Amino acid sequence: MKRPLTPLLLVALLLASACVNKPSQTASSTQVYSEEKNMPGDSTCYGLACEGCTDSIIVVLPLSGGDPDTIDVLNARVNRKVFGRPKIGNQLAILFDSTNTGVARLVVNIDELQGQWCYQVQPRLRRRYGDTASVQQLPPNLPDSLRRRWLQPREYGFDLRRDHQARPLGAIRRTEAEQGPVEYPPLKLYQQWRLFNGRLLLSEMSRDTTGRQQVTSTDTADLVLLRRDTLVLRFADHEQGYYRKQE
Repeated sequence: MKRPLTPLLLVALLLASACVNKPSQTASSTQVYSEEKNMPGDSTCYGLACEGCTDSIIVVLPLSGGDPDTIDVLNARVNRKVFGRPKIGNQLAILFDSTNTGVARLVVNIDELQGQWCYQVQPRLRRRYGDTASVQQLPPNLPDSLRRRWLQPREYGFDLRRDHQARPLGAIRRTEAEQGPVEYPPLKLYQQWRLFNGRLLLSEMSRDTTGRQQVTSTDTADLVLLRRDTLVLRFADHEQGYYRKQE
């Protein structure tokens, strides 16, 4: 038995079809809207990549409705502000030049941004109560088997899903984390993500007294590099590289 198409999927199919067959200038053809809404203050244009994209221009069908627009991305590409290579049907986020809406200053391929991104972290010796040493050292006579067992790197990261949902990768049970002589850096438990004026917002959430999910903290990152298998983000206090994990 076939599953019925969701409203969002139907909208995406309609928009993708419009990219290939440009609609005529009628009232009905310009009233194709997405359920996606910009956050207050977000000046980003969201749309679907259409046929005709090259290294210097992109053709995009705005999710807010209307006909496909041709946008100059040459300067953005020279300034390394084009993240991902647009393909027909990909979701794009575009920031326009402040003086020319036909010129982009930043482009993000949202479909390429989504997925599982990971990096490896190394453990460190757990500090004992009352120990003031700045650097902890393993005992010199520690067997190699224990050394290999305790000093295993862990894979941390996050999974950026559709509908702005995120999932942390690498989380372990608290009891497991508290056992053994080593400890790992704390893991950010991101559960929501969104682009906002070209920047990536990653949010941790918790349930309030009514059971509703509420944002408790948000980290903001600038995109530095986005390729098929590589992502680099610049946070306020550090720069982090990721590799794509195959699902």
